[in-house]
Amino acid sequence: MVSTFHHACFTLIILASAAVGEQAGVTPIQKVLQLMSDMVAKGTKEKNEEAVKFSAFSQWCTDTKRTKGDEIAAGNQKIEELNAFIDLKAVEIKKLTDRILELEEDVGRWKADQKAATDVRTKEETDYTATLTDYSESIDAIAGAIGVLKKQAYNRNQAELVQALVQVRSRRLVPRPAKKTLTSFLQLMQPDVEAMPDDRLFYKAPEAYGYEFQSGGVIDMLEKLADEFHTKKADLIKEEMKAKNAYNMIMQVLTDNIENADHEIKKKTLLRAETQQAKAEAEGELAETTKERDEDQAYLDETTALCQQKTDDFESRQKLRAEELETLKKAIEIISSGEVAGAGDKYLPTLLQTNSKSLAQTQNKQQNPLQLKIAAFLAERAQMSGSRVLSEVSQQVTANPFKKSEKADQRFDCAIDGGGHCGGGAQGLV
Repeated sequence: MVSTFHHACFTLIILASAAVGEQAGVTPIQKVLQLMSDMVAKGTKEKNEEAVKFSAFSQWCTDTKRTKGDEIAAGNQKIEELNAFIDLKAVEIKKLTDRILELEEDVGRWKADQKAATDVRTKEETDYTATLTDYSESIDAIAGAIGVLKKQAYNRNQAELVQALVQVRSRRLVPRPAKKTLTSFLQLMQPDVEAMPDDRLFYKAPEAYGYEFQSGGVIDMLEKLADEFHTKKADLIKEEMKAKNAYNMIMQVLTDNIENADHEIKKKTLLRAETQQAKAEAEGELAETTKERDEDQAYLDETTALCQQKTDDFESRQKLRAEELETLKKAIEIISSGEVAGAGDKYLPTLLQTNSKSLAQTQNKQQNPLQLKIAAFLAERAQMSGSRVLSEVSQQVTANPFKKSEKADQRFDCAIDGGGHCGGGAQGLV
């Protein structure tokens, strides 16, 4: 049975035989086997060396993925912590702001209370001063009138008496009954009416000059009125002191409240500024951490893709190398068999008969058609199988011409085609 693999073995025999020539004691089959054994050894070595290198690369991939994975996990943990810290600080800032606004509102209200209390106190003081003045002046007027009334008739100046009584009667604080009594008493003093400053005080003339008999009742009335005014004046002063003390207490409480609030506002404003600064720093650190995490993730993704690509390439090359080595080993097995080895020993010497002169001439002439056919066959098989080894062998065949042999050319065509038209000798080679 003719197979493609037998064709490849046969072409390798031809190639090796062409390179060997007429070396004593070395047959073409032995040289091919040596060549293929060397190729197996070289291929195995390269395959193992590549495996060792890839093992180191694979370890680097594993270490890098683990390291970057740990860094990304740490970054995510830090990002989570920073977000929680920022949220906490935002809540603290809101609470501080609300409290500051509340305190500022309290301060505004307390200052308004201070102003209102001060306005009330100012009005009270004005009223107190006016009332106190009225009481003092009324008491003085009453005292003067009593003094004049108590003088003896021969010492009493009628005009002075009328003036004193009129002054008492004109005071705002003197009760209406007292004013009526004074008016009646003054009407008894008609003879001296010219001396009175106000004629309108008299509505009807008295019929007798008996005012001296009524002066005692007027004095008693004025003395009682003076005592009453003294009492009311003292009460007024006491009330003023109480009102003043109450105002001072209210103002002190409001002042203390405002000072305490201002102190707390300053503390909380400073704390809020520090909290805002800490929040801003955390936000900056969050941005930087997020950037680093993203860069680490991108690096990990690129590394993962690279490692996967390198792994796929390595596995593909290892598979191809294994297939090539298996092919070479199979070729060695087949070439070492009696069928191929016997045919090669029988026909290759005839096919490769040449001398140094003809070989040199051939190297300066056009390439041997048989060489081109072998090279084309090997190139085709290399393309079909994807084998780098067969491709290199094809290039070597092209670069190593040997003598044209019409008979060998026919036999190679027969081996390639595998048809039944070949002669028994050529067919027997495969």
